[in-house]
Amino acid sequence: MNGDQHKPLGHQYALAMLTGGEEGVRKLATSAGTQLTIDAFLRVQDEEPVPAFLHSALCAMSLPTKRPKDDTQPIVREDGKYALAINPRPVLQNIDGKSVMRSLGVPYGAYPRVALIYLLSQAVMKQSRDVYLGRNFTEWMRRLGYQTVSYGPRGTANLMREQVDRLLACEWQIRWDGTEADGNAFAVRDVKISNEYAGSLDKNGSFAREIRMSEAFYSHLIDHAVPLNEVAIRELKGTPTALDLYTYLAYRLPRIGSDKGQVISWDQLAKHLGNEADSKRFRQTVRETMQIVSAVYPNANVDLSGRKVVLHPSPAPMERKLVGPHLRLIGAAADETALRSSVKGGREPAVAAAKDAEPLLGFPSGSLSFGTRESVFREIGLTKGKPWSVDTMADAFRAGFPDIKRPRSEKEWLRVWDAFVVRYAERRASRPDD
Repeated sequence: MNGDQHKPLGHQYALAMLTGGEEGVRKLATSAGTQLTIDAFLRVQDEEPVPAFLHSALCAMSLPTKRPKDDTQPIVREDGKYALAINPRPVLQNIDGKSVMRSLGVPYGAYPRVALIYLLSQAVMKQSRDVYLGRNFTEWMRRLGYQTVSYGPRGTANLMREQVDRLLACEWQIRWDGTEADGNAFAVRDVKISNEYAGSLDKNGSFAREIRMSEAFYSHLIDHAVPLNEVAIRELKGTPTALDLYTYLAYRLPRIGSDKGQVISWDQLAKHLGNEADSKRFRQTVRETMQIVSAVYPNANVDLSGRKVVLHPSPAPMERKLVGPHLRLIGAAADETALRSSVKGGREPAVAAAKDAEPLLGFPSGSLSFGTRESVFREIGLTKGKPWSVDTMADAFRAGFPDIKRPRSEKEWLRVWDAFVVRYAERRASRPDD
């Protein structure tokens, strides 16, 4: 990896995958990575990308990462052409039997970021202002990737509910100053994400299964939606700075036209991410955070090593192909990484060699209780899926695993099966009556 050690860890993983497959990635991780980053990288590579979307203004400017000292005051962000204001308007509440107007405060932390991406993604993909959440709050949170949902005072469900209530009670003002020539100037004022929302969970457990997005916000979203990868969002869902850095890079990098890239100051990046930490601490946080972000977005070509931040043109995060010609965009030597097939429509040589080295198979069909190959899968199910039926887990895996029909190496199947069994057992343990 000579010459690549200063690149984001995800770049190094991608190059190691190119030359040595999964074994090469794991070997690199023992010296340069962590278990967290290697697991995230491999999970994202195992699953087909799932489209998700966020408004470009919300990619360029973020919600607060922590609760502001006075969370009833509006949040204002500016980024060149963009300006964003989030105003926590008072809502009518019943407190001790009396109706009062009270501000819930501005949303902050990771929960509203994840909820916002989900709401906006559903609206864009279904081309509808009406967003269906689920049969109940627990189901909705599981859709967002939270496998363990608790309902105590500080439980995940109540923390999410509070932030969603804050999110949807706010009014948003978005402005982008373009030029008259490009015709892109706009101003959206007094926009509410939703104008029909009954609350996500109240004392009697009722749940607003559907949210209707305001016409003004929805119309603007459709024109300014930035594509993300939902699989990556799930890996980053616990860290607001990681979500902010990922969405900002997903918005900015594919739009850079110059091969020389774009240079911004650390202070400018801090404004984008809404981070109010001192400069030294902010740099350290972002450099550490970039490790997990690059693991789920390996094509993001960013240099954070110097006094300035250098952004290079990069493929969007939905770009699936990691072992091919576009790796030149992350600075690797063309003769090492720009693999080409001499036969039209053929596979790249290194990829073909890797594929031929180990046969590609489908997931075992039928019961895992019989057969030599099936016994290894059964052992994982018995060991890590207790006390649940191995064949029941296998049926659930076949029904729910993305791209289940795509052939994979035996190592890949065993790894994704192992991860599924662990998650399945955790989910069932948290809701034994299901």
